[in-house]
Amino acid sequence: MVGRRSAKGKRKSTRGRRVQPTADDARVNVTPLLDIVFILLIFFIVTATFLREKGVEISTLEDCAEEDCGGGRPPPIMLLALQEDGFVRVNNIRIIDPASVKPVVQEFVAREPDGLVLVSAAPDSESGVAIRVMDQAAAGGGRVKLSLQEEGS
Repeated sequence: MVGRRSAKGKRKSTRGRRVQPTADDARVNVTPLLDIVFILLIFFIVTATFLREKGVEISTLEDCAEEDCGGGRPPPIMLLALQEDGFVRVNNIRIIDPASVKPVVQEFVAREPDGLVLVSAAPDSESGVAIRVMDQAAAGGGRVKLSLQEEGS
């Protein structure tokens, strides 16, 4: 269409004049942009390296190998039973605070260098307290193993 008709029906020439864009002409097609975004997203997901973070290393008595546990005879064991109230019972004799586990373990390791420290956690005890007890026992020089108490024990 070369021109537009005026109100009187005559054709107006639009040659040499700028035509004002209408609302229909102002649309932007975003489909190619979305395609590129999805391609980049797939690229970064595929090429991303996934880190394997090391958590708490738990070793139980069942994991204990023959040479690690003294061959045919069982090693001396110190039992640290973590109770539901957060306190630790040592060899079912005395009750101590979780922060004072380290000196008790150091004393045990001085008497029994080949001994194991068994941390037995109650089912309703807090995991943070169990981790603190295991850390204190390891800092005291003991070989720490974990055990979970049965319900009702």
